[in-house]
Amino acid sequence: MTPFWQLLYTWIGLPFLLGILHLFALKEKKIKESLDGRNGLWNRLDEQIIHRNIQHPLIWFHVVSAGEYLQAEPVIERFLAKGFDCAVTLSSISGYKWAKRSQLNGVGKLVVIDYLPFDFPSNIRRILAIFQPAAIVYTKFDLWPNLIWTANKQRIPQYLISATLQPRSLRLTSAPARSFYGSIYACLDGIFTVSPEDEQRFRITNPNHPDIQVVGDTRFDSVMDRKNRLRQPKLPNYVKEKFVVIIGSNWPADEECIFPALAEALQKFSDLLLIIAPHEPTEEHLHSSETFFKDFEMARFTQLDDHPDEPPRIILNDTIGVLAPMYHIGKLAYVGGGFTTGVHNVMEPCVMGMPVIFGPIHYNSPEALDLLQKKFAFTVKKPDEFHQILFQLLQDRQSCITLGKKAANAIESQCGAAQQCFEMITKKIQ
Repeated sequence: MTPFWQLLYTWIGLPFLLGILHLFALKEKKIKESLDGRNGLWNRLDEQIIHRNIQHPLIWFHVVSAGEYLQAEPVIERFLAKGFDCAVTLSSISGYKWAKRSQLNGVGKLVVIDYLPFDFPSNIRRILAIFQPAAIVYTKFDLWPNLIWTANKQRIPQYLISATLQPRSLRLTSAPARSFYGSIYACLDGIFTVSPEDEQRFRITNPNHPDIQVVGDTRFDSVMDRKNRLRQPKLPNYVKEKFVVIIGSNWPADEECIFPALAEALQKFSDLLLIIAPHEPTEEHLHSSETFFKDFEMARFTQLDDHPDEPPRIILNDTIGVLAPMYHIGKLAYVGGGFTTGVHNVMEPCVMGMPVIFGPIHYNSPEALDLLQKKFAFTVKKPDEFHQILFQLLQDRQSCITLGKKAANAIESQCGAAQQCFEMITKKIQ
C-alpha cells in the first residue's frame, strides 16, 4: 500500500495542505511567519552545516513547535554531552524562536536550527544529503510522510519519542487513515510511547512492529531540568511576604470563570498577591485585565520599578519567557486553556510545588488527568466551582502547601524517559 499512499499524498494531499496553509496565512500572522521563514532556507542550511565535525555522528531531531522542542531538549542534551552533533528542524515560528533562545544546559550547541522544508521528495532528498544523519528522532506526533519513507529507503534509523495516540484519533478509528499512518509507523525503527494505552493503540496500527514499547514522557525530564536551572525573576522584596497565586497562560474564556472570585479574594485576604500572565500578552488582552481589576493597585511586570512605595496587589505580566521562572514564587496556580482548545502546561507549576486548577477541557493532557486522579489538582466548569476551590485553599494554607509538595513528587517520580530514549537509540546506531 505504501506506493499508493506516496502517490496520493505527494500529488494531491500535500499540495492541498499547502494551499490551505497559504489561505490561513492571509489572516494568521504566525502561519505567515512560518511560511516566510522558509525563504532562503537552503542557503542557511549550507552555512550552518559547514560548522559541523564530520567525525561526529549527527542526530537530526524534528519537532513541530515549542512544546515538542521542550520534550526533545533533555534527549538532545544527552547526545551533545556524549559528543554527538545535533540538528533541529521545526514546523512553526514559535518553535523556531524557542529553539534559538535555548541554552541546552551548557552542554553544547546545535549545528543547525531551522525550518523543515516542505515535504516534497526532492526537498527531502536534498536535506538528507546535507545532514547525512546517523538517526532521525521525532517527538510526539509530527511525522512527515515523504521524509519518513525516503529516510527508510536510505536505511536511516528513525525513532518516535514521547509517542501518543489518542483513542478517538482518526489515525486509529478510520480505516483509510489507519492504513496511511500504518505505512508511516512501519518505517520507524522504534516507537517509544508515553503510556501502556498508547502502546496498545500503536500496536493496532502495526501489530508486527518489532519495537513499540512504553518508555514514558520526556516532558517530565524537561520540566525537572528547567526547574533546576531556572532563576527566579527579579521581583521586589515585598513579594516574598505575600501568598502568591499565579494565573498562567489564561485566555478570555478562563477569565470569565475565575476573575470574579479572584477580585473577591483580593478584598478578603490582605496578604494575597496575584500574578496574571496571559497566554498572549497583547495590549488588548492586558488592557482587558486592567479594566476588570481597576479597583486594585496593579503594575505591569516591566514597570514594577515605577511602584516603589505602594506595592501592587496584582502584577500583570506583559512580556514572554518569564512565566516558568515566576512559578518559583507561587503557592497556587490556575493554568489556562481549559475553556478553549485544551489546558496548557500543568507540569511547570506542579514541579515547583503548587497545586493547580484548570478548566474542563483537559483530556489533551495525560499529566492533568493523572493529577486529578491523585487529587493533587482541581478542574472547574463554572465560576462558583472555582470560587469554592479557591477560597477553600486560601483558608487552609497548610493543605494547599501539602498538596503542592505531593504534586511536585508526582512529577519528579516520572522522570527518566530521556535517558532511556538516549540509551536505546545509541545502542542501535553505534
